[in-house]
Amino acid sequence: MKSVHLVCSPELIMLLSRALEHEGYVISGKHSTLHSFISGFSSKEVDPSSIVIMEGGAGLGTPVKAADITGFMTLIRKYLKHTRLIVQLDPALRTDIEFIRSMVNMNIHDLQFTTEFQGDDLLNWIKEKKTTRDYYHILGKKKGLFSFRGQSAATTSAPVREELPPAPVRAVQSLTRPQPAAALQAPAGNTGRAANAARPATAATATRSRPPARTESPAPSVTVTLESLEQSLPSEEQTAPGQRILGSNVPLVIGVCGVGGEEDVGAAAFLVAAGLAELGWKPLVCGDDRPEIGSLEQIVFKGEKEDSVSTMFEYEGVTFYRRGYSWDMSELLASGFTHIILWLDIHRERKGTGGLELWWNSQIPMMIGNGAMWKYELLKEKLNTLNPFERKRCRLLLENGHQEVLQVLKKDFPEIEATLMPAHQDPLYPDKAAVAWVMKLLTVQKKLIRKQTLFWIIAGTVLFVTLLLIGIGFSFVPESR
Repeated sequence: MKSVHLVCSPELIMLLSRALEHEGYVISGKHSTLHSFISGFSSKEVDPSSIVIMEGGAGLGTPVKAADITGFMTLIRKYLKHTRLIVQLDPALRTDIEFIRSMVNMNIHDLQFTTEFQGDDLLNWIKEKKTTRDYYHILGKKKGLFSFRGQSAATTSAPVREELPPAPVRAVQSLTRPQPAAALQAPAGNTGRAANAARPATAATATRSRPPARTESPAPSVTVTLESLEQSLPSEEQTAPGQRILGSNVPLVIGVCGVGGEEDVGAAAFLVAAGLAELGWKPLVCGDDRPEIGSLEQIVFKGEKEDSVSTMFEYEGVTFYRRGYSWDMSELLASGFTHIILWLDIHRERKGTGGLELWWNSQIPMMIGNGAMWKYELLKEKLNTLNPFERKRCRLLLENGHQEVLQVLKKDFPEIEATLMPAHQDPLYPDKAAVAWVMKLLTVQKKLIRKQTLFWIIAGTVLFVTLLLIGIGFSFVPESR
């Protein structure tokens, strides 16, 4: 059952709560201002697994400035890194391209530019999840995704400018994120939801109009408030990026795919997962209808009848999503796993979000390429379909490769992070060298205390205390004469 956290004015919270609860949603929390919402992070009042529906100017004075909203959203994203945020904004911000760019760069896609909506509009917002592609017609083709800040300012709302001409056009085999034709034909002012237009008030189930002007805080004091709120954030969010990912309750999402579709992607996914398990972490591997996972199922269930209840199984410390079962990313992010490895086939259709889109949206997109020299030209052709910024974001793992191929690759594509996969007899049973390779690849450390280690520590402590008490008891027994 989905849970929703509301950050709106009190009267709007009342209307939205009724509409959402009527549709089966659970209200996990309520805050009337952005200030109180951020302050609730330290007291654990906010559930990161909930969908957050917020009023962009909640608790701010009018007119609301785009810079103020961006400042608050930056703080919110520091704590809620992967939480879905649905932000209702003033229609005047619809033409502020730099504001939209900053929101999209923070992975905040569900922007609703309206001050009047109905209950069914709200449900449409939740069901129709937006992605970066919905803003291509505003920001330009793939701008703002992998560009640096200095280059993002050069993009305007002019007609879309093409990137560097790609290598031989092969839509199916390209590694470039697909761009829907419908998005290019949409007008710049359209947010992709015609249903959010103004409707007759008589048919509304939970209609909300523009609230009266607020005078809580003038604009100059917002900066001071943001500084104080930032100091109140949980300390674990102010660590280094690598430590922040590992110390957080939100799992790290790793996308693994083949460059040409013929590589042994499963071996790489299993090797990374087994290495993490050996280091004491709790990884989950998700794949779409993979025979290799089906073979592991038969080993785990030992030929028993088909289990109609379990959607996952564990093997050698690694949890696998069973073959044929569909998985939802929002539910996986709310799970107790530390790493989620998406084993994707980007060249094949799948239900729901496409494999290529999932791979691009993962935090660490990894490509598996054939490192043989006689296949280098084919690998080079595929890498040329990406622009330099996209290549810099991805990690390339070369199977069957050697140092000569790696040197040539570094010369042709100096921006890409490439490494040779270690030799392994069985990816589910990595040796020390393979585990060390995983540590370096993901910049992770070995967990100091694992469940098995903790069990032996507790058992040893109990045994020691028992022997100590027995010894003390013998010391008090009087000697017989």
